[in-house]
Amino acid sequence: MGDKIPFKYRPLNHRNYVVPITWKPQQTISIYIQVKTSSSMQIPLLLWKTKTFIEATQGELLGLGMYYGSMLVMVLYNLFVFLSVRERNYLYYVLFVGSSALFIASLNGISFQFLWPNATRWNDQAIIIFLLGIVLFGSLFTRDFLQLRIAIPLLSRIANIIAVMTLGSMVLTAFLPYSTMIMASIVIAVIAIGLSITAGTMRWAEGDTSARYYTVAWFSLLVGGVILALNKIDILPRNFITENATQIGSALEVILLSFALADRLNVEKKKRFEAQVNALEHEKVARIAQTEALSQEKNARHAQEKALEHEREAREAQASALEIQRRANETLERRVKERTNELEQANKQLENLSLTDGLTGIRNRRYLNKALSSEFSRAYREKEPLGILLIDIDFFKNFNDQYGHLIGDDCLRQVASTISMQTHRDNDVVARFGGEEFCLLLPNTDTDGSLHVAEQVRQSVEAIRFIVDDKHVAITISIGVTSLIPDTEMEQEKMVALADAALYKAKENGRNQVMLCNT
Repeated sequence: MGDKIPFKYRPLNHRNYVVPITWKPQQTISIYIQVKTSSSMQIPLLLWKTKTFIEATQGELLGLGMYYGSMLVMVLYNLFVFLSVRERNYLYYVLFVGSSALFIASLNGISFQFLWPNATRWNDQAIIIFLLGIVLFGSLFTRDFLQLRIAIPLLSRIANIIAVMTLGSMVLTAFLPYSTMIMASIVIAVIAIGLSITAGTMRWAEGDTSARYYTVAWFSLLVGGVILALNKIDILPRNFITENATQIGSALEVILLSFALADRLNVEKKKRFEAQVNALEHEKVARIAQTEALSQEKNARHAQEKALEHEREAREAQASALEIQRRANETLERRVKERTNELEQANKQLENLSLTDGLTGIRNRRYLNKALSSEFSRAYREKEPLGILLIDIDFFKNFNDQYGHLIGDDCLRQVASTISMQTHRDNDVVARFGGEEFCLLLPNTDTDGSLHVAEQVRQSVEAIRFIVDDKHVAITISIGVTSLIPDTEMEQEKMVALADAALYKAKENGRNQVMLCNT
């Protein structure tokens, strides 16, 4: 398997090289790997259990979905802006963001898996083409956005030269080897990034406020690229940050460049307003001069009448122009507000996805940690009790082994839904704690109230009619309860530990019961 072989021949449908391996207990096996590549390559080997691999893959997919979702939002938003205002900067920005997303997708294997699984030759060329696309549209965007033709003509000519070199390199990609073209493309990209940061810094120093966002954006991409390069040559270790440095850097760059475009739009709007104010001031001066002329030239009434007629016409024309300008400004402000609202809504949806458990639909551990910290502080401040219920499905591992993971997932969803139906206050929190464990956070609830809710939850789960192969399968849970008023010596981790100790005691005493531990 490899990128010179169609994707369908891989033993497992995955963007990385994943090979299923089985062997018997106490058996020793030897695995040989032959590697052939036309450029530099890392060969990190990881041995996964199936369950661990699936869980790790879910996290990766969530990160990739957030990254590509944000890139798509930026493309669509700025494409709409371009169609509205017809300014080339937005088109260059859209093409730049699209090239960045496709370049990252080509690097991490997403494009080969979903877009062109049979185009092996194009799969190699795509990395170079989209990298050069980033350089091409980034250079054109730099030239026009920073107004280099007027402000710094030398850098404008250099940007044009880089654009021509990039187009030539795209053509040569069809004829020269991958190893040659990838090195040439990286050199051109480094030069282009250096040009962009230099131009942005110079324009920033000249007082262009939009250039500050622009410069920081390109610096973010440069830092991400340097971290990735150091990782690939084994200077930096492999971890989440170093492996995803390019995605993180490009996402920051795209967002900051969008801020730069918005800032430029606001600056231009302010300049138009100042021009209108100056025009009105000039009109005021003209009126004063006209009044003095009328008082001094009493014998030139005929000429004055003509001058007044011309002035009236000029006022009407000016009023008409001001009305047109006012309507145009209102339309532009409305469209910018609409696009901003759409972007905020998309960001809220992305944040909500990051705080929700993908399997059960309830809140995840990340949301629980934030809610627990907030409620713990509030309970300590207001001297109110805080109840914590830790819930574990009894014998869930045996259930999974007997009926399979898909039925086990249905069981988790059913239990999560049943627990959620027992909460009736907006500030109660139901979250998946991990695996088959759940946590119920009960603000301002004393020990009796917490035990009452726990018993309701236990009875509700026990009453579930869970059918597998036309047979009823009993589901029970064990619950550990703690309810305390936090004091100066207590930490929230201790409260969770007390609930966990109570849960352990409930399991020791035979399961399907509620146990309390407050000390």
